[in-house]
Amino acid sequence: MVLGAILRFPKTNPFAFGCAFSCAKTSFSDWLVQTQVEKREHIDWKRNATFASFGLFYLGGVQYALYVPIFGRLFPGAATFATASIKQKLADPVGCRNLVAQVFIDQFVHHPLLYFPVFYCLKEAVNLGTYEGALEGGLAKYSKNYQEDLIALWKLWVPSTFINFAFMPMFLRIPWVASTSLIWTCILSAMRGGNDMETNQEEAMNYVGGQGSSLMALYDLGISTKPAYQYDKSKSHMLVTASGRDRVGFIHQVADVIASRKGNILDVKAYKVGRDFVTVMLVEAQPSHESKLNKELKQLSSDGMQIAVQPTQPWLADTDSPRCKDGVTYTGHFRANGPDRPGLLKAITEMLAAEGLDIMSFSCNQHLHTKIGHGGEPNAVEQHAQITGVVRAFSPVNRALLNERLIAFENKFNIRMGVTETAPDPSFSAFTSAEKKRSLVRTMSENMGGKKE
Repeated sequence: MVLGAILRFPKTNPFAFGCAFSCAKTSFSDWLVQTQVEKREHIDWKRNATFASFGLFYLGGVQYALYVPIFGRLFPGAATFATASIKQKLADPVGCRNLVAQVFIDQFVHHPLLYFPVFYCLKEAVNLGTYEGALEGGLAKYSKNYQEDLIALWKLWVPSTFINFAFMPMFLRIPWVASTSLIWTCILSAMRGGNDMETNQEEAMNYVGGQGSSLMALYDLGISTKPAYQYDKSKSHMLVTASGRDRVGFIHQVADVIASRKGNILDVKAYKVGRDFVTVMLVEAQPSHESKLNKELKQLSSDGMQIAVQPTQPWLADTDSPRCKDGVTYTGHFRANGPDRPGLLKAITEMLAAEGLDIMSFSCNQHLHTKIGHGGEPNAVEQHAQITGVVRAFSPVNRALLNERLIAFENKFNIRMGVTETAPDPSFSAFTSAEKKRSLVRTMSENMGGKKE
């Protein structure tokens, strides 16, 4: 009885079954490509959410409306033709003509003019975290890739569509499309997957369904700044940089020396570069301990470390950095990924500077990317640069113009790149002095939808 109810469900609920099947299928296909083809260590859930959303809303919903009620009205004899024998089909010239017409409309009208534009725009909306600029950005990328995309599509889908319209009853049309699409989505995922930036599973919840803005945790990105009034100006402050061959206990050795002189580590950044390890610390200590602390830290050089200590003033005076006088007007999470080449980093930072974007945090890593071969060509392994960072601006940013220039940069250098605007971080009030209070925090609250007190 249970099995019978399951088998009846597609017939009695074809729309719901098609949506659910398509959502699960596209999500599984992308997962399969990421784990088995690209050999990722971590699933890019943001990219996976793009395919799941596309499968649920478009493949399950829009294509159901096209293949069942719309085609059913345009070609009223299609259902009868699909259930006829091959001999009867060959003896039905009207049915054969309608079959060719359905394939033509689907493959040469529907897919080029609707399917791919929707896919690219949805993918762009997910990558940007907003609908603003998604239409222009998605269509610009589709215009660059449409020839290769359509050729790959037609190789698989033209024969599959003939089978679908010739033999499948109406209630099985969407499952047949979804089953064939299991293979196609793997191809599409490999060809036009996400921007190769890995996103955790929790963050993906921001993208399925309505494309809500994904709020980046700026503190986790290592770019937060203590407000000026929290610094103790009676104490000495210094930047301690330590580098050397990576090993267990590297940071502990540095922290132990600092603690022995009652120093306090206010901020620390640590990362591995190649086989070496680098850490930068902002340290606060009593002026009377500064000289001895400096000497003992440099003694770690005998243990294979390179130590540099320099005095610093983490707070800013009223006369410092006049560019900050109006506060931070824009913050964003920058991401880029594509084939590595000499001069790429120079070009990216030059473009950011030309747009008036100040870099707060920047990271560049190398990884291997499998490029799927087409037309009988073998797969190729390329070395890609994966770049992330946080940028900010001190003057108004024209979002539409910035997006246009990012797209132009993508087309010129054949990389994927974007800046996702994030909620301003109140800790940026560090750009004001302790003596002169500004209404920067209040302004930021207004920008995030708050009200003046």
